[in-house]
Amino acid sequence: MDGFAPFGLVHLLVVGVCALLLGVIARLGRRLQGKAEDWRVRQALAIFALFYWVAYSTWWNWGGLDLRTGLPLQACDISGLLAPFALLTRNRWLRATLYFWAFAFATMAFVQPTVTDGPAHVVFWAFWIAHMTILGCAMYDVAVLGFRPGWSDLARAAVVAVGWAALVLPLDLMLGANYGYIGNPPAGSRIPPLVTAFGPWPQRLVIMTALAAAVFLLLLAPWLALRRRRSCAAPSGPLAADETA
Repeated sequence: MDGFAPFGLVHLLVVGVCALLLGVIARLGRRLQGKAEDWRVRQALAIFALFYWVAYSTWWNWGGLDLRTGLPLQACDISGLLAPFALLTRNRWLRATLYFWAFAFATMAFVQPTVTDGPAHVVFWAFWIAHMTILGCAMYDVAVLGFRPGWSDLARAAVVAVGWAALVLPLDLMLGANYGYIGNPPAGSRIPPLVTAFGPWPQRLVIMTALAAAVFLLLLAPWLALRRRRSCAAPSGPLAADETA
C-alpha cells in the first residue's frame, strides 16, 4: 500500500475502474443529449474540474514553490485547466485541444504512470483523480455534447501544442526542468523509461514529436471514416432531392 509498481495489481485495478467510469459517462451521454439536465451536469463537472485543478496545484506547492517541478506546465496541467472552460464555452479551440491532448497525453499516465506512492498516500489518489477528470471531461464532450473532430480541429490542437512547446522548452533549459518531458534535466533526474527509450536529448524530441503527430492522426481517423461512411450511405440524385423536399 505504500509503494506503487507499474503493471502491478493496483495499476490494473486503477485502469479497470477508470475505464469503467469512462464507459458509464459514454453510456449516460445518450440520455443527456439535448436535454436540460445536460447544462446542470456540465456545470457541475466543470466546477469540480476547475476546483480540483486549483486545489491540486495549491496542495502540490504547499511547502513552497519549486520552479523545476511546481509550475503547472505539464501537458496534463494545461489540459486540466482547459477542460472546464471547454465544456462551459464550447469554444472550438478549447474542445479540439481537450480532445487530442486528453486522449493522446493524459492516457499516457495510465500506460506509464509517474507516481511512485501507493494508495496509502494522498499523492496516489491526487494523481489518478487529476488524469481521470481530464479524460472524463473529454469523454463528456464527445458522448454528450457531440464533439466530432475534423482536420481543422487537429490543426488547432497542433498549433496549441507547438505554442506550448515553444514556451516550455526554453524554460526547461533555463531551469534545468523537464516539463512535458521535452527538457534536458541534470544527470540523475528521474525520467520515465519510455522517454529514455527514445534516446538522448535532443534527438528524442524528434521521435516524440513524430509520435505525438501519429497519435493525433489515429485519434482523428475514426471520425474521418465515420463521415465517409455516412456520406457514402446518404442518398443522392433525384431521389435524394425528393426526400429532402
